[in-house]
Amino acid sequence: MKRLFMWLNRADQVVLICLLSTLVCVLFLQVTSRFIFKLPIEWSEEMARFLFIWFCWFGCSYATINYHHIRITAHFRIMPVPLALLLLRVGDVLWILFNLVVIWGGVLYLMSIREYPYRAMITDIDMFWIFLPIPVIFTIFTLRVAKNLFDRDYFDRSMSEVELEAAEEIAIAQTGAKQ
Repeated sequence: MKRLFMWLNRADQVVLICLLSTLVCVLFLQVTSRFIFKLPIEWSEEMARFLFIWFCWFGCSYATINYHHIRITAHFRIMPVPLALLLLRVGDVLWILFNLVVIWGGVLYLMSIREYPYRAMITDIDMFWIFLPIPVIFTIFTLRVAKNLFDRDYFDRSMSEVELEAAEEIAIAQTGAKQ
């Protein structure tokens, strides 16, 4: 299992670097051709949009590795640790359930695209490939969140430095209010 996650992490890094590099090249080509040569490249805007969509999805997936996904947890630092840990885990279980719904909906949508195919207007790319990241990335999300649930340092790693500082300030304010 550890090897799977090491492979996923490395694959995400490689895919993210390739997607971002390609996106920058396409945008540079578009800007150069439009403003220097006065010849816009028609396919570049649509391609940049598709690359950006894939980049965002893979970036979100990669953020879950070290608990850098969007989460508000500062209030958990002022709760008793067992209660905070329980609420964190309940939140992640709900997230996994949400992911399963999105995976199911994504698979159904991909099946409908296969049955009634349509293509991108300018690049003529099969839209199946544009929507493919939805079930794929949400499956990876689910695996990573499930793995994080069993991490021994789950509570501490779930808190960012900013949240730790905010929790300390809240604790200081509460101590001052009690005196």
